Amino acid sequence: MSDPAEHDSRLQLRSEELRVVVSARGARITSLKSRDGREWLVRARGDASVAPGYGVVFTDTAHCGWDEMFPSVDACAYPVAPYEGQPVPDHGELWSATWDVVKQTPETLHQRVHSERFAYTFERALTLDGATLHAEYSCVLDGEAAATVPLLWALHPQFSLSEGSRVLLSPSPSHLLDTTDAMNVRPVPWNGDLVVERDVKWGDDRMLYATPEAVVAEAAIVDRSGELLRLTWDHSFAPYLGIWMDNGRYTDQLVVALEPTNGFFDDVSRAWGSGQVGLFAPGQRLSWWVNVNVEQGGH
Repeated sequence: MSDPAEHDSRLQLRSEELRVVVSARGARITSLKSRDGREWLVRARGDASVAPGYGVVFTDTAHCGWDEMFPSVDACAYPVAPYEGQPVPDHGELWSATWDVVKQTPETLHQRVHSERFAYTFERALTLDGATLHAEYSCVLDGEAAATVPLLWALHPQFSLSEGSRVLLSPSPSHLLDTTDAMNVRPVPWNGDLVVERDVKWGDDRMLYATPEAVVAEAAIVDRSGELLRLTWDHSFAPYLGIWMDNGRYTDQLVVALEPTNGFFDDVSRAWGSGQVGLFAPGQRLSWWVNVNVEQGGH
């Protein structure tokens, strides 16, 4: 991986409707701002200019914005050969690495990073089109990699909510799974929406998943003003959806992370054991996409 201590350059994209700021370190999107000035992403509570070292705990850093989690979410020992027993760091590898810029224009940004430890190259190309941010992903194992292996990707955009913001899912599931305690997963009813300050005690966080058989086509955040952020993604690659909510435990804001993922749930080892994780073959390039659309009030 590239040295995370390199200069943390800032990269900007602009359209008439959106302004996006991206960091070279972690390819972290640090700002997603509407034309009216609404900032959709959480700002860092501490000093975000301090470069995190490889393998540190994500919540021990001044985390903010939108990251990519890969090849696991939770820290674990990798489950299969040729990397069996290798430690996978918390939140994965990508967020603490410096990505190379492949191409940049005022409306596009293509970044790439290589993992020597797990022999893959991961790429993300952002395109702004009016009020839509389109993210196109690809990942390929090195051609000389020894075997087909499981690799778990999950989106991690920490969206900042105003009081009364509602999270909507479509189509509505009958229930969700509360995985906050991974050893005590329990079903909870879906009552039409999620509201962080209603559904998470102050000082706590909470992790929910749509059930593996549920087909949630999109997730949305609606402010009291009616301004709406809509998230859609490539279900053929990422058939699962996690929802992380924080009410003052790790941030000083109301936060929801809408997390499409190709594994169920946060640990690549556990997902492999249940047969619910994407597989990557040497030399085979897998591609997928995510769209974020921001709509003005009146909805």
